[in-house]
Amino acid sequence: MTELCALIQKYPSDFCLICGSSPAIIGIFAPEDPQLWGAAPGKTRFVRYCLCLKCHENPETPKRAEKIIQSELAGGGLTHAD
Repeated sequence: MTELCALIQKYPSDFCLICGSSPAIIGIFAPEDPQLWGAAPGKTRFVRYCLCLKCHENPETPKRAEKIIQSELAGGGLTHAD
């Protein structure tokens, strides 16, 4: 299995990043400046996340998802937010 296939495959442990519900969509976050997100110089960072349909349709989701991803990468332990 290639790395990309592993990123987009559904897993039983997946949950919506925002509300914790069962996911319907798998997303890949690739920041414009990977070093600001913890990548080594010259490297790219990808963050896999899932969303339920309700959260996917919410216009506030991109902002919330970015905050949650930042918290997780910083070791904040936030797993989902309402």
